[in-house]
Amino acid sequence: MPSITAGTIYIFGLTSLCAGFFNILRPRDALSALGLPNLPSVRPASDAMALAAIAMGIYYPLAAAQENRKFFALTVGMRLLTATIFWKNGGPWRTPALWEGLGAITTGVSMIWESK
Repeated sequence: MPSITAGTIYIFGLTSLCAGFFNILRPRDALSALGLPNLPSVRPASDAMALAAIAMGIYYPLAAAQENRKFFALTVGMRLLTATIFWKNGGPWRTPALWEGLGAITTGVSMIWESK
C-alpha cells in the first residue's frame, strides 16, 4: 500500500496531467483563466507550460509508485517557491499559487507525520 506522502504526490501529478491536457485542448480557456490575452505571441509560452504540466503529470505518479522519498522532499521546496512567485503575480495567478502551496504543505506535513 502506498504511503500517504506518495498519495499526495500521485494526486498532484494527476491534477497536473489534467491541467496540462486542458491547456493543450482548450488554449483559449486556459489563457483566459490566467488573464492572458489570446494572441499568437502568447501561445508558445502557454503550450510550453501545458507540456511541462503534462510532464509533471507523468513523473510525479512514477515517483509516487517508486516511493521516492528524496524526490518527495525536493518537490516541497520547489513547489513552495513556485507558489510564492505565482502569488506575487496576483490576480488569477493566485489560484495556481494555492494549488502549488497547499499541495507542497500537504506533502511536507505527511512526510513529517510518517517519519515519526
